[in-house]
Amino acid sequence: MQSYLSSPELEQVTQGRCGYAVLQDDGQLLSGKSLIHQARTEAYGYASSARTNIVTALNLQQKAAAKKKLCRLGKKHEWLILSCEAWGQTPQQFSEDCLFADPAFEVHVLAYVRPQIEWMNSAWWQWGAWTSLEARPWIDRERKKALWYSLLRQWAEKPWVKTLTVRLLDGDIIQDCMNHLGYQVSGQSRVNQSLPEIVLRLFQRHRHLRPGPHASAIDFVLGRCLSLDTKEAPWIMGPVIAKNLVEFFRKDNEQLVQMLSSQQREHMLSDSRWWQAERNRKGWLNHACIEAIDIDELEQFAVAAIKAVENLDAEVRQLRSRLFLYEPNLDL
Repeated sequence: MQSYLSSPELEQVTQGRCGYAVLQDDGQLLSGKSLIHQARTEAYGYASSARTNIVTALNLQQKAAAKKKLCRLGKKHEWLILSCEAWGQTPQQFSEDCLFADPAFEVHVLAYVRPQIEWMNSAWWQWGAWTSLEARPWIDRERKKALWYSLLRQWAEKPWVKTLTVRLLDGDIIQDCMNHLGYQVSGQSRVNQSLPEIVLRLFQRHRHLRPGPHASAIDFVLGRCLSLDTKEAPWIMGPVIAKNLVEFFRKDNEQLVQMLSSQQREHMLSDSRWWQAERNRKGWLNHACIEAIDIDELEQFAVAAIKAVENLDAEVRQLRSRLFLYEPNLDL
């Protein structure tokens, strides 16, 4: 979603009526062409607002400058969007005197949720697999972060939040989000995909490639550069873990249902992924780590990597040629 918001397509689709702004670590707000430029130079391929602890630590002068810029941008757009994945799980840190708690702002919170058992599986490969913990203790430690109702209720109770809308993450989040805001986006499947299993397994065997839970830039780099069929992350939820998680989240999910529109409510109630541990899968993968690498998958990966190097080299040579046209005396 943030990749889309950080692209020129947002302005083209909304004809400038919807804007995206990023609150930086120093309290400055980035928007427009400068935001798009920064996103293009980031390894992640998008621009996102600062994490919660940075936002809440802004001093009075930084807050005043940010509010002034937010007001100015808000007058130019029907919707001004700010986004940071970390905000959703830290509502308690956004106090009544935080940056957004100002009468000048009309704050609407839009949150997307998906079945926790799938989120936990993806979260393991995004963060947990690169810690020192095994899968089971990591899941037990982190599962409270996926109590969607408990978290969203805190957002709904904030006096400076005018509305809270909760939607199910099911399919193309970009199309769903933009349609919800009143803009039509042509339908094309855009769903977050994991890196192929062969890459994740190589990361596990060569930990310097993915040394920690927040060293994820390489995921985005490889996702852009390698032409590989992406699938869901390897399923590491055994039947016992899955059953325990479903039961742990059941009461919270029963309350979450009441936050949804009638149509979304019916969809969630009929979706067994929220309520049952048994999944329509080709078997359970009870191992978070493996000793052997599939030789056929490794060969496909090697071919894709060679092709990526060739393409990147061609792109670098083109850029060098363009640079030379501007600075012919440059020693390259």
